[in-house]
Amino acid sequence: MPRKKVGEPATTKWPEAEPGNWKGEFAKRPSGSIGHHVQPGPPQMSVEFTYLICGAVVISPAKMEWPAVISFWVRTPFTPERIEAGFIFRSGNMPSFNLGLEVTRPQFTEMLWLFKEKMLTNFHFTVAQGANDHRPITAWGASFEL
Repeated sequence: MPRKKVGEPATTKWPEAEPGNWKGEFAKRPSGSIGHHVQPGPPQMSVEFTYLICGAVVISPAKMEWPAVISFWVRTPFTPERIEAGFIFRSGNMPSFNLGLEVTRPQFTEMLWLFKEKMLTNFHFTVAQGANDHRPITAWGASFEL
């Protein structure tokens, strides 16, 4: 019996994050980190960091559902100035998306309490046209009931 030629493994190309209005649902309570780090210099700089990471399901404007990882980052004095509210990119090896959303220190404090009380469930965000695999998020929000 003739042997089959061994070819390259099939690869799947996941879609880009399409521009438009997306929505989503947080999958469970987030986990987070807080800390302080002295970065080597010269000059040495003292940097604080605070963030939350949460699993979610996001729904594209075309109504496709995707798993996602969302990170909420508190800006620091050393964070580069950007106009965008965050960014989205697709994962390299899995059919999922990663979102990085910037929050202020007061927003972060409020979000901690809302997540702790299991009040944050749904969210929405707007993706703008971007370059390469980086798509800026121009707006985001989350809803809750008291």
